[in-house]
Amino acid sequence: MKQPMPVFVYGTLLSGFENHALYVKPYKHRSVPAKIKGELYHLPQGYPGLLEGTEDVWGALLFFFPEDYETALAGLDELETYFGPNDPRNEYDRVEVAAVLSGTKERQTAYVYRYLDAEYVKRRGVRVPDGDWRSYMREEN
Repeated sequence: MKQPMPVFVYGTLLSGFENHALYVKPYKHRSVPAKIKGELYHLPQGYPGLLEGTEDVWGALLFFFPEDYETALAGLDELETYFGPNDPRNEYDRVEVAAVLSGTKERQTAYVYRYLDAEYVKRRGVRVPDGDWRSYMREEN
C-alpha cells in the first residue's frame, strides 16, 4: 500500500487548539514541526488563511496512520469546507506543496489547505508577518 501523503497544518489544527482535539487527536498519527512557503493572514472568523507566497509559514506535518488516513482526511476536508477539486462551494483548496521538516531539513510533499479568496484575505485579514499563527495567537491574547 502506498504511504498516505502527510498534511501540513498551520492554524487551529495545531496541537493545543480545539480543532486539533476534534479532528487530529482521535486518529493515530505523528506530528513533526515543519515549514512551507506561503503568505499567512489571521481572518476575522478567528482562524488563519494561507495564500501562495514566498515567505516561511510554520506549522506541523501530520502523518496519519494508513488505517485512519481516509477518515481523518475526510474530516479535515469537511472542516476546511473542501468538497473536491474545482468545486464552487470550496472555501479552501487542498493542494500539494513542498514542506521542510524543522529538525532534519528533509523535504516532503504534503497536502495543505490554501484559502481561495485572496482578495478577501488581503482586505479583511491581518497579516501574520513571521508566518507563525501560534505565536500570533499568543501575542493577541
